[in-house]
Amino acid sequence: MSRYFFHLRRDNETVSDVEGDEFSDREAARASATNAVRELVAARIKTGQVVADEYMDVSDDKGHIVLSISFHDVVQDHLKKTAHIAPMSRRYSSSGSP
Repeated sequence: MSRYFFHLRRDNETVSDVEGDEFSDREAARASATNAVRELVAARIKTGQVVADEYMDVSDDKGHIVLSISFHDVVQDHLKKTAHIAPMSRRYSSSGSP
């Protein structure tokens, strides 16, 4: 198990994670970071906030950044995955039934 730290970065400002969390490998840390970004983006959308292009930088226990996840990339990836789903107005009749 290795300890990874999840830092939020926008422009020249960074909020550092000083506790970190342990993961079996880098891919497990990536999955956790991606889920955290999704949750942050969803919370901002629900409250009407603008989703700025922030990043979650993940560093290892030596302080080296091993990956960066763009908030905008996560949103765009989600949109690509859901692009095939028909809009609600086309999925339901005017009576509200499928």
